[in-house]
Amino acid sequence: MERKNLISAHNPVTGPRHLGHYFGAMKSLAETQYEHNTFVVLDDLLAYFMYPKERDYIQNRTLFVVQDFINSGFDVENNNILLTSDIAPLFLEHMLYYSTVIDVEYCNHLYQNSFLGSLKSYQRKELGLSNYPSVTEWLYPQIGIAAMALSLNADYFQGGEEIIGYIYIMEEIAENLRRRNKISISVPEYLPSKIGYINGTDGKYMIQKNCVFLSEELDDLEAKIMSIQDKKVLQEWYNSLHREDLSQALEHNALSIEEKMKFFGILSEELRPFRENRLTNAFLMDVLDKGKESVQDILKASLEPLKNSLNIYSI
Repeated sequence: MERKNLISAHNPVTGPRHLGHYFGAMKSLAETQYEHNTFVVLDDLLAYFMYPKERDYIQNRTLFVVQDFINSGFDVENNNILLTSDIAPLFLEHMLYYSTVIDVEYCNHLYQNSFLGSLKSYQRKELGLSNYPSVTEWLYPQIGIAAMALSLNADYFQGGEEIIGYIYIMEEIAENLRRRNKISISVPEYLPSKIGYINGTDGKYMIQKNCVFLSEELDDLEAKIMSIQDKKVLQEWYNSLHREDLSQALEHNALSIEEKMKFFGILSEELRPFRENRLTNAFLMDVLDKGKESVQDILKASLEPLKNSLNIYSI
């Protein structure tokens, strides 16, 4: 039986992944990847548009993310990783046609409630953005990922915890296409990760300043674990590692140095591939080239009904 398409979408702007990314999406994706025809899509175009000052570094950061996905157990021989920039000509043509059925006020509502829409003038300047949003900034972050998933005929959709919002945008696009253009497209089913999110070393939501990077050196990893003061953090991380037995045992024990060192031993072994398996840029680029080639026919086929509904025919 032919496998259905699963699209897992991610923003690579921060570069190397941390435990929040790993437990929140990557680990469960690696565990279920063979159930579907799985595509990891790194939206480097979004990173490029949102962080102009970081454009010179985005490709390097993106390659770190590709490496981390492979080291998490993602099988690039049987599944694929690709960049939105590599499929931009076809994918952005889809987005243009989808945008014909998105109302200005709806898109403006999405923008005003987005990260970019909430920025103050000084914050925009710090990011390298102009005082007022460009048309691309106003449009792309709101419907780009939704358009990408629809253009790839996604049956299932997955990613970080914030990714579920794009399902509602896909539903808006699909309903409007049915009503206005008389064509039907399928909206993928959202597949939540087993672990929605985890807290960082300080017991607060994990971000860059309180995270553990997957490729953390052992000395740094040990220091971060030793800094943890709340045993609920370790219990949560144990549960994410499917070691519920050790999480429950810690419920009755104090958070001692011995308990922290026990966890350090388990986590350091879990993260060994990220420290030791350094892949060449040439290999990573080959992986991305394969990913790009794997979706060309899908993108071309899904484009035709859109064009035909607008009476746009290829010469």
